[in-house]
Amino acid sequence: MEHLTWKDRRHIESFLRIGRDVVLGRVCIDGEKCSGCGFCTRACPAGALELADRKARMAEGNALCFSCGDCVAICPEGAIDLEAYLQFRHFFRYLDRGEAQPPRRF
Repeated sequence: MEHLTWKDRRHIESFLRIGRDVVLGRVCIDGEKCSGCGFCTRACPAGALELADRKARMAEGNALCFSCGDCVAICPEGAIDLEAYLQFRHFFRYLDRGEAQPPRRF
């Protein structure tokens, strides 16, 4: 961060200001397809998924989903899709993310 000006440092997003600086990712889980195996909950590095009534769902409260796609890639039933991606509202939104890539496979 030594190459940033003091004005730029002031505008860097903080995960402490979720909703204002950072919009978290979100997944859509098809309850009909979900078998409740729990692979997705163990694969999620942010702990954004949980099992409830033998079905996967987004965790209650602020589920820190980073849109990594690990849950999508590991689901054997294909029940999970990325619905919204992690977005930065100020400084980092100008970084080029390149072409969208399919989720990695395990």
